Amino acid sequence: MNAFIGTSIGAIIAGFLAQGADDKLEELGRSITVDDILALPPELTQGGEVKLDLESLTGIRELFHKAMNRKGLDTGPLKRLLVESLDEASIRAGGKDLGIVTVNVSALEPREVFIEDMEPGSLVEYLLASAAFPGFEQPRIGGQKYIDGGLYDNVPYAMARRRGYRRVIVSDLSGAGLNRRPQIEGGLTVYIKNSIDFGGVLDFNRAFLDSFMELGYLDALRAFGRLEGYSYFLEPDPEAEAAFAREGAGARDAGARGAEARDAPGIPWPERMRHDRRGLLKRLECAASALEVERIRAYSYAGLEAAIRERAAAVDAKVAAARAGGRLMQLAAPIREAVAARRFEDCPLYYYRLVEEAVPGAAGSLLKKALEGLFPELPAAVAWLDGAAGA
Repeated sequence: MNAFIGTSIGAIIAGFLAQGADDKLEELGRSITVDDILALPPELTQGGEVKLDLESLTGIRELFHKAMNRKGLDTGPLKRLLVESLDEASIRAGGKDLGIVTVNVSALEPREVFIEDMEPGSLVEYLLASAAFPGFEQPRIGGQKYIDGGLYDNVPYAMARRRGYRRVIVSDLSGAGLNRRPQIEGGLTVYIKNSIDFGGVLDFNRAFLDSFMELGYLDALRAFGRLEGYSYFLEPDPEAEAAFAREGAGARDAGARGAEARDAPGIPWPERMRHDRRGLLKRLECAASALEVERIRAYSYAGLEAAIRERAAAVDAKVAAARAGGRLMQLAAPIREAVAARRFEDCPLYYYRLVEEAVPGAAGSLLKKALEGLFPELPAAVAWLDGAAGA
């Protein structure tokens, strides 16, 4: 790659990539803690994560006073990390283009800055200026104060195009700030966006960070066509799709719970799947979504189907336990309340199965329609799971 342009954390990542320090960047991603970013009182951290409880009240007061004096949270640890990790001279001599976005608070104007515009020795300051999240101390460059570039543009695609680049890979992390989906017409652009929004700016929970890194990898593979799917990440399997088509989808979508489905109108697919001709992929996706199967991993078709079967068996066992314990009728009112409030403690298919068992007649039909409205994948999931069970 010839250029790396970023905003906020993207600017810092761009700095590492421009240096060719990919391995160092990955190592940081797997080990970084809040202590590497902010100087916090020891009462406020535990295991590299922010800790807020009654025992941390003293630390909160200390942090407040320090932040007031510094006019922001102390980002000294982040600065030290960048100084130790990046070699400005090497980056300048390496020939890779590097650009960042920040906002000049003193002049009340955004700045798009490329490395040749940065004064020698100021690279780390510009990276910090781009990543100065509101509430962090504001770096000074040439006597001017700066703040996070995300307040102006979190996805500096237009900046890259104005620089003359046509082949662009966009990585959109949905960060805090102004997120404008770029107008990518007229260029050769791959647009990668995180498919799950979760976590916060200062969420350094290791499980979260590892999951978010894996999600980014999977989203990238899907953007480049190595994986496919909607909510899930599936290895392409044309043979499985062809075999499914030969079997006849209709025969699979009717089974023990309703043979009349063979003659029923077509499945009301979710809008985004309506014109997709990959029949098996659609059914697997819908069933997995209705069962809330784990999303952040790559599946083969067979692997996802196995995960669906395991989760479906657990749901059926839970419903059977309620039936055996004579509790189904007691669940009718909580089901109605959950649907009305749109608050669910289990997967959509579990509630659908409970309605089938506990709420007969017109009332049950209305509840099922309501669930299908909230979870558009349900009709296809039920048809395929019931059909496969009866096949």
